[in-house]
Amino acid sequence: NVTGVSDALELDRQVELIGKVVPGAKRVGMVYNPGEANSVVVVERLRELLPKSGMSLVEAAAPRTVDVGSAARSLIGKVDVIYTNTDNNVVSAYEALVKVGNDAKIPLVAADTDSVKRGAIAALGVDYRALGQQTGEIVVRILNGEKPGDIPSETSAKLELYVNPGAAKRQGVALSEEFVKSAAQVVE
Repeated sequence: NVTGVSDALELDRQVELIGKVVPGAKRVGMVYNPGEANSVVVVERLRELLPKSGMSLVEAAAPRTVDVGSAARSLIGKVDVIYTNTDNNVVSAYEALVKVGNDAKIPLVAADTDSVKRGAIAALGVDYRALGQQTGEIVVRILNGEKPGDIPSETSAKLELYVNPGAAKRQGVALSEEFVKSAAQVVE
């Protein structure tokens, strides 16, 4: 009898974000660690979701942090955009990915909002403060006598859009003013 709140990504909204940042994108690259279960699940789901939006996934394995740059370089000429989830190896070496994105004019879209501060164009990520509050609301229900098994598990109810117009310019993307204004945070 358990319940809880997860920070699992709503991948349909991530695919929607890719389309907003790079309209007309057909090939989405993803650098990830095939040994990280979370990333493998994301890759499998993207293989299912992207074709529904007219896109396909091009994978590049980075089993170690030092592999991130070369994996990203292997995508040059093969993708219209690179998407990153919260893969630990990729996030640890994000600057290597940003260098490739900037040099090759490949737009970077992320799930981790901190990646926007590091050079991604945009990210739709979990607001962890709101996630904590959402968890607290479930705890209150349990303390008031509701059985945990009767409370469905939830994912984050609030996602935040972060946008970096400077990164967009460096990666050859023109963002609409409306899109930039819709961001919870604009990073320069």
